[in-house]
Amino acid sequence: MSGTQLPLETFPAWTVLHDVNFTKVSLCEMENKGFGLVTSGESLEGDVLLEIPGELVLSAEAVDDYAKVDHHFKQLLEACGSQSRRRKILLYLLNHLVLSTRSATSSQRGASTPWTEYIKYLPRPIPVPTMWSDEEQDLLRGSSLESALRAKLAVLGSEFEEIRETSSEIPYWNALLWEKDTARLQDWILIDAWYRSRCLELPRAGDSMVPALDMANHAHKPTAFYEEDYDGVVRLRVKPGHSLAMGEEVTISYGEAKPAAEMLFSYGFVDADSSKYEMTLQLDPLPDDPLGKAKTHIFGKPRTLKLFKTERGFEWDCAFGILACLNEEDGLDFRVLQDNQGDRQLKLFWQDEDVTERAEDFGSLIQNHPLCAVFTLRVVSVLKEKVASQLESLQSAANAIDARSSGDREAYCVRSAQLLREIETAVLEGSQNALEKQVRLAEMRRYDLGGSLESSEANDDIGV
Repeated sequence: MSGTQLPLETFPAWTVLHDVNFTKVSLCEMENKGFGLVTSGESLEGDVLLEIPGELVLSAEAVDDYAKVDHHFKQLLEACGSQSRRRKILLYLLNHLVLSTRSATSSQRGASTPWTEYIKYLPRPIPVPTMWSDEEQDLLRGSSLESALRAKLAVLGSEFEEIRETSSEIPYWNALLWEKDTARLQDWILIDAWYRSRCLELPRAGDSMVPALDMANHAHKPTAFYEEDYDGVVRLRVKPGHSLAMGEEVTISYGEAKPAAEMLFSYGFVDADSSKYEMTLQLDPLPDDPLGKAKTHIFGKPRTLKLFKTERGFEWDCAFGILACLNEEDGLDFRVLQDNQGDRQLKLFWQDEDVTERAEDFGSLIQNHPLCAVFTLRVVSVLKEKVASQLESLQSAANAIDARSSGDREAYCVRSAQLLREIETAVLEGSQNALEKQVRLAEMRRYDLGGSLESSEANDDIGV
């Protein structure tokens, strides 16, 4: 069920029908960018370029309103969609993707909205890695996206099966989606890609999809910004301090500078000009740690190692790394205690003090310990090994990939993956050098927990 696509040449008719006001912009095909917005005349700072009525904005509130007029969709939403804003919007898109394939005389059409037609203008496929072929996804081996992509696809598969299992018990949706295998996992992956790559954060409506505005491309130094008024109307305006000549592209920011992996994962491209030199790796408990499972349970959050570059050099942030390197003989203890309701709870103790609620704060907890320098040496040694292992994996994968033919891979996938590898290699090499300095300094017992990885004898801080 990929659905019918309409040519963008017909899009102006849709905008007129639904009161989308292209005051000073038009849709135009851009070199190496697909389509984008360009000015149709000279525009000064503050000028309104585009105006979208609030009733076209796809938000969680809009989904709830739609459920009030389509009782079949309300059944679906109540059965499997009310948990999150994202899930609501994805189910709405799934419903409209199905509607877009039905004939006008079908008895299973549901309530149509402007999105029934607008969804036919949305691109497919989207160049995000979840929609790459297996061969294209192989380009990400060794990068921080390799495990993230695998986990995301597993989640999408689980979500789809959950929706299938739940909605197949509703006769209307079983007939519409499953009896003829109308909906497929690939449709759910496509819908998720639409949401991630086109969702904008509005001041009042929150995370939403905005027709027409979502056709504006991203730029490191955007020329326009969007706003939402109290009536829900969304306007695109020229940024203060800018003026645009006729035919100039109008760009917006998809958010503050983001890591290359996040840009590629969410939007399908890497912005070489603005991508932050930053990456996030997963840190598992030490393989021979008998307390590993207890530490993971009590920590309760993603166990990540964040590497990033600042003006002072490469730094890291890894709250779990400190907890992972402490042992019972250091004063760490886990106890199962009974609360006032009679329930048994796992509690974390440090030096006989209950620190269950401070599992992320061991950087502070160990500062005054006589063996603080020893603990610090353990942490930076473990992180140095993790970074070295990731760098070796990335370089080995890159060599294997470069030695093979590009085959059926799309050129943009090859370019994006190559740029991601270059950025992450620089981050790993810089972090490795910085951590090696930290290990040497730790061995000299001249540490003061706190800041830059590239510390000196006068300022030998450590990022935690």
